[in-house]
Amino acid sequence: MIYSLGVDISKVDFSACLQSYQLDSQSYQVISRKTFKNKPSGFKACMSWLARHTRNKPAPVRLTMEATGVYYEAFALYVREHHGHIHLSVVLPSQSKRYIESRGLRSKTDKIDAYGLALMGAERKLDAWKGIDPFWRTLRVYTRTRADLLEQRTQLRNQLHALDHSGMDILKAEQALRECIQTINDQIDELTKLIEQQLRSRNDLRTQIGCLRSIPGIGTLSIACILAETNGFAAFSKISQLISFSGYDVKIKESGRWAGKPKLSKQGSKHIRRAMYMPATAITRRNEGPIVEFYHRLLATHNIKMKAHVAVQKKLLTYMYILWNRNEHFDPDIIRKQRKEHQKKVAPPESEATVDTSLVLSQ
Repeated sequence: MIYSLGVDISKVDFSACLQSYQLDSQSYQVISRKTFKNKPSGFKACMSWLARHTRNKPAPVRLTMEATGVYYEAFALYVREHHGHIHLSVVLPSQSKRYIESRGLRSKTDKIDAYGLALMGAERKLDAWKGIDPFWRTLRVYTRTRADLLEQRTQLRNQLHALDHSGMDILKAEQALRECIQTINDQIDELTKLIEQQLRSRNDLRTQIGCLRSIPGIGTLSIACILAETNGFAAFSKISQLISFSGYDVKIKESGRWAGKPKLSKQGSKHIRRAMYMPATAITRRNEGPIVEFYHRLLATHNIKMKAHVAVQKKLLTYMYILWNRNEHFDPDIIRKQRKEHQKKVAPPESEATVDTSLVLSQ
């Protein structure tokens, strides 16, 4: 037998559902449900409640929660620090949603989600949460705050532009907007310095960061954001996991003769996709290089700029992951050589009248 605790966390509180699960018969029983405050006193109360209900029959405990924004982090860090014997798993909301729906639970409430997470933790062999490195966590706060300020500055500039062309001379309103924009500019500059200082503070990362800088279009701020969001790529053992986490994975819907258009799932980190936009834009404006050639091959196939642009984002992210783990610099000659070898493998005999280039162009 094991105990499975499902926790659905929100900003103010979290709902907990404790179940006992028989591994041999795969049967379960709900022991207790309760709601706690999402703060240190609530964490202690939850652990005391858990200990009280598991004291008579000691057994391993699994705790499963969703990665709900940043609201889950405080409780997850508390459990990891003070209750290391508990197997803690943190799953993506999309992952838990699909599982809960597969169990026939159509309604969505905090209690139902906690119940579903408890079942999921018991039935699935979920990986243990590896925690958050304080170094990357600090860097993530800097990069996310800077990105939010950039969005606010864009909104204020749009408001100022609309006011300038409104046909009315309202100096005080314009002055207020200009002062706000200048304040945000100063804060953006300050955060940029803090991000660079944070990266320079780790001498052991200089070589790997230098490898990422060798990729065309990739700068310090993009590197900082990607590393902060992925915990230095420590949470991923293969590229497909990173692509899915970033929302670049493609979902396909087909039924009988009907076939829908493949689309990005976008069920991942919006911060990573936002960080990859400008590097991809910068590199598509270049005149040469294997990534530019890749971009133009896609354009020649379907002539959809945004689709090709997203493919470049995904390609750049893949290169970052590979070079970071291999500790190698970007070499365009190696990429061209690998593509030629791939073309030879997929190319049909010359005697065939038609040549299917869809696979070649997608590489």
